[in-house]
Amino acid sequence: MRHGEAENLRRDDKSRSLTDFGCTQAVHTSRWLAKYTADHAIDLALVSPYQRTRQTFDMMTADNKFSEMQLCSDIVPEGDTQQAHDLLDVLLSQTRKIPVKNVLVVSHMPFVSYFVDELCRTQRTALFATGSVAVIRYSLSRQYGELLEHFQG
Repeated sequence: MRHGEAENLRRDDKSRSLTDFGCTQAVHTSRWLAKYTADHAIDLALVSPYQRTRQTFDMMTADNKFSEMQLCSDIVPEGDTQQAHDLLDVLLSQTRKIPVKNVLVVSHMPFVSYFVDELCRTQRTALFATGSVAVIRYSLSRQYGELLEHFQG
């Protein structure tokens, strides 16, 4: 998922907050995404440490229940998608009390576009509007996924 609309750059990029419209986008996406999970439960959220992604995650809790949230500096705008893919595989393969079946990644452009390509082994580089999300069915054993839907929040 790409974060909701953020305020214009006035200070450092990491501190930009969501606009009112960005909050609305995130809630709208939260409602849409809830149809993909049983009981609206998501096992793990990986969230960029930037202010606007943390706020977007907070808005996503309006309609979804998260078992765990981790701030992840690997998924910032200039993040390395292969490294993030490796991290995802490690997290999915770890033995836990509750296995991780559903993951939400809240990040930025251009990372989200490249990450979808990395996970699905494609070269589409789809643009993500603010507040949009891609749903991917991922196979840990094959280490790649299939894009099921791309919601343009």
